[in-house]
Amino acid sequence: MQDFEFKRCARRCASTDREICAGESYFSALIESTDGIQRMDFAESEWTAPPEGCIGWWKSRIPVLEKGKIYWAPNRVLLAFFESLNARNDQVETAYVMALLLVRKRILQWKDNINRNDVEFMQLRHAGTKKKFEVKTFELDPAQIQTIQKELAEQLFTDQAEETRDDSEEPSQGTSAQGEPS
Repeated sequence: MQDFEFKRCARRCASTDREICAGESYFSALIESTDGIQRMDFAESEWTAPPEGCIGWWKSRIPVLEKGKIYWAPNRVLLAFFESLNARNDQVETAYVMALLLVRKRILQWKDNINRNDVEFMQLRHAGTKKKFEVKTFELDPAQIQTIQKELAEQLFTDQAEETRDDSEEPSQGTSAQGEPS
């Protein structure tokens, strides 16, 4: 399994290295490069468009209250990130754990398990778009699952509560989860 360089919002703008202060809005972007997928955060004043290689982005605000509370990125970004992982042969275990998270969050629906050449796959479907996915299943020990979940949380963390974000736009098939920020 390949390791990613995961991090939470550094509270520093990737463009200027200026501190992003409490209450200030910023944009987070997941960028795919030859080194893997990395998260970059930009002060709202420095954001003009998603950077090259961006597979998903969202707008958040550095919290003033309830410090330490973790929220997931918007559903459309989670789905685009999952699709990116699932397409990579070196990220199959992470894609499996991400798929389980998306089923738990009811973004994806489990349909069936199938066996192909002694390899088991989960068949999943996105409720909104009806898009189908197959994900190789694994027997992971609890420590492996916990490590992958922690890495995913670090990569897909935001400071803004889900009910205040606009997840109404679902990514269309074959496109990344980029949309106009609210």
